[in-house]
Amino acid sequence: MSEWKVWYQPNAKFGRRYYSGTLRVDPGHAAFSGKKDSFVIERASTVEPRMVGMNTWVRVAYPDGGEEREALFLDRRMLGWSGMLGWNDRLRAELTEALLPE
Repeated sequence: MSEWKVWYQPNAKFGRRYYSGTLRVDPGHAAFSGKKDSFVIERASTVEPRMVGMNTWVRVAYPDGGEEREALFLDRRMLGWSGMLGWNDRLRAELTEALLPE
């Protein structure tokens, strides 16, 4: 499908720590690759928007080793402003199509 330059937050407890990297979305999985973390999501239980400040992040809840984990993504083009121009909605739509069962 596509490749996105994103900021990644490992949970909904926001602080100053989030990571930049690449999110590749393909049918049946999404793979994040950054300097400090890399992982693959093969199936999600939830893909939803999450407002943080002025930005709407995309929250993905997914099973990993028997535990429910979450990852939040924000399109980082234009220093994050592209998300306010509709790109995060497009990212959410692609993740929903790729990861949620029909």
